[in-house]
Amino acid sequence: MKIVVKIGTQSILSADGIPLESVFNSLAEQIINVKNEGHKVILVSSGAVCLGRQVAKRILNREYGSSIGEKQLLASIGQHELMNIYSSLFEKYNIAVSQLLLTKQDFETRKKYLNIKRIFEELFLNDGVLPIVNENDSVAIEELMFTDNDELSGLIATQIGADKLIILSNVCGVYDGSPADEKSQLIPVIDPKTGWPEVSTTKSAHGRGGMFSKLNTARNASGVGIMTHIACANHPKVIEEIIYGNQVGTAIIPSEKKSNIKRWIAYNADYSRSSIIINDGLLNILKNKKEMVSILPVGIEKISGEFKKGDIIKIKSLSGDTVGIGVARYDDKKLKELLGQKNSKEFIHCDYMHIF
Repeated sequence: MKIVVKIGTQSILSADGIPLESVFNSLAEQIINVKNEGHKVILVSSGAVCLGRQVAKRILNREYGSSIGEKQLLASIGQHELMNIYSSLFEKYNIAVSQLLLTKQDFETRKKYLNIKRIFEELFLNDGVLPIVNENDSVAIEELMFTDNDELSGLIATQIGADKLIILSNVCGVYDGSPADEKSQLIPVIDPKTGWPEVSTTKSAHGRGGMFSKLNTARNASGVGIMTHIACANHPKVIEEIIYGNQVGTAIIPSEKKSNIKRWIAYNADYSRSSIIINDGLLNILKNKKEMVSILPVGIEKISGEFKKGDIIKIKSLSGDTVGIGVARYDDKKLKELLGQKNSKEFIHCDYMHIF
């Protein structure tokens, strides 16, 4: 299996940024055991900024705030500390670690997306290497930051066609209420067909996401056919338990598998700045899903924004709701010429379109 494991800052570092040795050792041991079973693993690890704070206190005797610039500085001095921990751990098992620092911009175009996919495929050919991924916080600008590494892990899982996405945190899974409330019950399985639970938008002290972000990532992963597990990093042998089919934390059931191109399209909805507005007749056909159809100019009412051939375009209803996303086959100027016309060349082919 192809497996993406994401672990959060509070699972591997104490409140003051000290590495939790027992958690790191357990994580390494489990990944090695899973790799020895023949599975391919990618680790997405947070922690650079928090480690940077600890280093700044220890060496510079200085406290930093939470501005973008300060976080960039902290990430730049904390990232190599984080990788040094992993490098030392896995070297004991004769495993070299590979570092990939990514930003949203690295996924914006199909060409960049495939370039990242290619390096993962190359790394998978060598069992002696473990890819470790983090957001490149030292260069990411605010408007192009991932919500957190939950979002990044989901994007990578989608990209490689992962069989499982395992999100580890300091919470045991998804609850039907606040985890702090003794009356709240753990939800062992979430089936998208029966609905999604409401969760708190509260974020952890050192993180940017929280359970809301994790569940949103699971929702997106499920939509493209990936099984997601949300569990506690401190649960004994949590990764192995999940891989071997035992019930740990919350499992989110996936829908049907989608093609690689549709996975890319589905996960890039937030990056599009342009859109088309379709008429109600076409909307009903697309939402029915019994019939796969391409979008022709005759079904388009309006255009918003400028775009080129190959750009990702949001598909909106007359009421303004985003109902899907697709890849433009020609630019906005050409579409304006053909708008509303019958027997014109399709604007978005059904194979390059994802309906929510």
